[in-house]
Amino acid sequence: MLIDFVLNISITISGIYLFHRLQYIEDRKFMDSDVFQALLMTTIAVLLLMVPLHLAGMTFSLYFIPLLILIKYSATHLIIGAVGVVYLFHHIIFDFEWQIYLIFFILYFFIMMILPFVRIRKLQSLTATTVIFTLFYVISIHMFVQPLTLWQMFLFIGASTVVMFTAVMMYEDVNAILALLKRYEEEEYKDFLTQLGNVKSLDNAVTELMDESDTLSLLLIDIDNFSLINDKYTHTSGDALIKQMAHLLDNHVPSGGTLYRSSGEEFSMVMKDLSFDRTVRLAEAIRNSVERARFHVSETENVRLTVSIGIAYQPVIPETKGRLFKEADDMLHAAKKQGENRVMFNPL
Repeated sequence: MLIDFVLNISITISGIYLFHRLQYIEDRKFMDSDVFQALLMTTIAVLLLMVPLHLAGMTFSLYFIPLLILIKYSATHLIIGAVGVVYLFHHIIFDFEWQIYLIFFILYFFIMMILPFVRIRKLQSLTATTVIFTLFYVISIHMFVQPLTLWQMFLFIGASTVVMFTAVMMYEDVNAILALLKRYEEEEYKDFLTQLGNVKSLDNAVTELMDESDTLSLLLIDIDNFSLINDKYTHTSGDALIKQMAHLLDNHVPSGGTLYRSSGEEFSMVMKDLSFDRTVRLAEAIRNSVERARFHVSETENVRLTVSIGIAYQPVIPETKGRLFKEADDMLHAAKKQGENRVMFNPL
């Protein structure tokens, strides 16, 4: 009995780990999908069917543990599909009477209706759900299928609860580690606060655009006097303002353009094959929009901001990238020197 119990826990933990380990050799978007979660839990459930527990004169399987976890991590149609696959194997392996299947489906249906709306932590909610599910499960089996002793019921509930607690704890730990790794990898090219690309991502984008466009337009957009706002309203409010500014600027990005956060209070917008006139008009539209907007530093207080914008417009030649960044930077500094809240550019 003890060996079977340890084997059940080992299968559950190793299955969770090995499936997630695949994201280093497979498509990561698939690994984060509901389909992946359904495949993972269906596989573990089938494996658990292969190693049932034998104790106190009773044989039972903990296949339902992964299926309960799946309710928290996947879509309804995939959950139903997983249950169908598992019960096909269940019938082939155990050939239980139809009452067992009916009891499971009724209890599982009610859990599906309730569990997604439980807002406490997954570890607590799934562990509590397992206790409740197995309690009603063994009582129903006792009443409608075959009589069970209190000792058998206790062992069944205890074993399932321990496996569920271990599985969810492992699952949450693995997901937390993977989330940190994903954030670490993304930070090389993404600004964590705004989720925009960073300056390294901008540099790569300009290199790629040079192969597919005739001209490039670059706007360097800098928030005026942002350090004073940070000092007055705290850095937390400053971060909130940066996120609001990113949202406002994103609404102005034309088709084929992309927005980046270059540094603390500086954003960059790069466009391919946008005429010089439209580039200037876009910059003025952004400047006016920022000037008219109100930015919230708290629930009750808002501030007005302005931006200075430097424009660079270059035909695509081998030296374009260096010239583009230098011209935009020079024009931004000129806008600051001219009194801020303005757009500066070199006339064609």
